[in-house]
Amino acid sequence: MAAGKENKVMSAAQAVGMIRDGDTVAIQGMGTQMSPLALVREIIKARKRNLIAAMIVGGIGLDWLIAAGCVKKVMAIIVNLDEFGMANAFRRAVEAGELMMEEYTEHQMLTRFSAGCYGLPFMTTQSGIGSAIVDLHPDTTKVIDCPFTGQKVIACRALTPDVCILHAHRADEVGNVQFFPKPIWGDVDVFPRASKKVIVTVEEIVSTDEIRRTPERTGLPYFKVDAVVPVKYGAHPCSLFPRYNFDRQVMERYAAESRTPEGTQAFLEKYVRAPRTQEDYLDLVGGSTMEARIQSFWS
Repeated sequence: MAAGKENKVMSAAQAVGMIRDGDTVAIQGMGTQMSPLALVREIIKARKRNLIAAMIVGGIGLDWLIAAGCVKKVMAIIVNLDEFGMANAFRRAVEAGELMMEEYTEHQMLTRFSAGCYGLPFMTTQSGIGSAIVDLHPDTTKVIDCPFTGQKVIACRALTPDVCILHAHRADEVGNVQFFPKPIWGDVDVFPRASKKVIVTVEEIVSTDEIRRTPERTGLPYFKVDAVVPVKYGAHPCSLFPRYNFDRQVMERYAAESRTPEGTQAFLEKYVRAPRTQEDYLDLVGGSTMEARIQSFWS
């Protein structure tokens, strides 16, 4: 551990203790890719309530949180299971009036987060000009005149989540976080910089000397990270490129079973609530056969 710096390694349960009921939580993820699902399962086990989920693309983890009753509002550009179809718990909750949905364009969401990064009250974009989406959220998006050109732009109110949760390839004990081959998604860049607290699960903990050998791969410095949780296959059933692919078998199973509320709850009980540890969960989804499924894509 680097001299004079705090050891931030802890369990998933300890890290999720930083999340309070009612918090706005920025959740990394692009459909079936790089989502902190071990933390999502821990949030559900901790019975967090009235969370506001902020993300670019909401996927399977968000659907689990909604089905478990953890989320009251979603801010995103889209919510689905990518090639596997509808996010059924999300759809049912919205249609029943049990869940609020704030829909934005991708650049509007990134602009809101970017304003939060820079400590500005708002930033501007042209994404959405001429569409009805501009009028959906008058408290967070407004059409204004550029003071220099007179051109119409959209002012997007800053978004500063209470907590950001991410999954990455590795980190040291003090919280320097690395992505391989490098950070490739915009949410990894702006979410943690805009958020008040940052929790990161990683596949492995390495020494600070090892981190220093490849500084170009460090996406988050230690002073932006509050907790580091070592969790092997912490994104499963989503992917962590190039380490492993998404688990088609589990994604298809959830897509099928979540077509009914009863099927959704049965899936959550078996795969989310019942496993006591990550090892229990990995055994449940196939253990060594699961590893072969998700690694064969890259070989």
